[in-house]
Amino acid sequence: MADAMAYSLVSAYFMFFLTTIAGIRPQTAGIITAVGAVFNGLMNPVIGYMADRIYTRWGRRRPVMIASAVPLSIAMILAFTNYPFSGTVKAICYGLILMLYWASYSGYLVPYLALASGYTSDYDERTKLRLYASLFNQFGSLFTFFLPTILVDTLKSHGLPEDVSWTILASIISVICFVSIVVTFATSRKQDPPCEKDRKEPLGFSLTAILREYAAVAALPPVKYLVAASITALICFSIMLSDLVYFLTYNMAFSALMISVMLGLRPVFAMGLLPIVGTLSAKIDKRQTFILLSGIGVCGMILLRVTGVSSIPHTVLFILMATLCTGVYWHLVPSMYLDICDYDRLTNGVNRQATILSFQGFVEAIAAGFGTFLLGFLLEHNGFDGEAAVQQASALTWIFHNATWVPCLFLAAAMFCIWRYPMTRDAHHRIISELTKQKH
Repeated sequence: MADAMAYSLVSAYFMFFLTTIAGIRPQTAGIITAVGAVFNGLMNPVIGYMADRIYTRWGRRRPVMIASAVPLSIAMILAFTNYPFSGTVKAICYGLILMLYWASYSGYLVPYLALASGYTSDYDERTKLRLYASLFNQFGSLFTFFLPTILVDTLKSHGLPEDVSWTILASIISVICFVSIVVTFATSRKQDPPCEKDRKEPLGFSLTAILREYAAVAALPPVKYLVAASITALICFSIMLSDLVYFLTYNMAFSALMISVMLGLRPVFAMGLLPIVGTLSAKIDKRQTFILLSGIGVCGMILLRVTGVSSIPHTVLFILMATLCTGVYWHLVPSMYLDICDYDRLTNGVNRQATILSFQGFVEAIAAGFGTFLLGFLLEHNGFDGEAAVQQASALTWIFHNATWVPCLFLAAAMFCIWRYPMTRDAHHRIISELTKQKH
């Protein structure tokens, strides 16, 4: 839940907050998100390296995770606060806050994902485990998507300024995220048992050692396809999710309540997608399931761009296609990174789950930065005005483009990369068989 709520709040609303509440130009807002993403990309290898080498009486993963909970909650509140600065100073302020947010988010996410390796090494059980995690992801997303616009509108109706209302909203979500991380820390003790002694080796932060680790992981043949698929799929996610708020606000001219309902449909549809993903994955493998369902989403979005979205039923169908384009990745791909961990153990004889799983955070950073930068660039250069209640025709056209065919181009590239990804169920079974032989 913390993963989904923190990520969704910033992915869906931060760009909107900067351009319509904080008064920052769209292209500048895009640059801010890109700078934060670059910093996150630099932090992920460090966090992964550290999470593979820390040994404490609380385990290896959980101490890093819990240490990130407080700064993550603080950063979420600060990100949705309107500061009395102007121009460059204000932009720098938000850039620094976003750096804190991404560093804290990665500090939580990387060890959290690495915890999964302690639950099971079975290919199909990992898929099921990820689907359970995705279920709670969607509960978090449902809360984050449904609450903001309706709560902000309610607080405004009681006389609070709009910017203060957004800060209160972020405070509520940050507290829930913090509680979720604490609960996860407390209940995952068996999967991250106490180490026999603290720090078997010096942690260190040798840049050479970190780069050497990342280079070794990047050299694994399956990794290049999975990383390329992650980057392109998450660029699609970043553009489409951030643009949804603009589309529902300006193109559809929905009320705050209707925007909340429509955004809330996405996690509801994603929950309904879980048994479909699970059944298909068991029958035709994870790769084919990703390609099939994402392909349906791409075709549906292109069709809707051609026919137009002009009614509530059309909008519901639009949200369903957006769910297929942005939800299947989270249901399946994280478990694929766990499979890479087994490949690495067999190939190189090492356990570096956190380093490998930090690649997911690394590509999230690249994708989020590039996606929101591209969105900001396209909005500003096509006439979007954050202070205008009604946008000119060119801005509305490109808001629609950014919700449909623009992100779908990146998703199509992700589908191609997954098609080339070689780690099938049979290939993974052979890896586990070889590891079992070596163990005995």
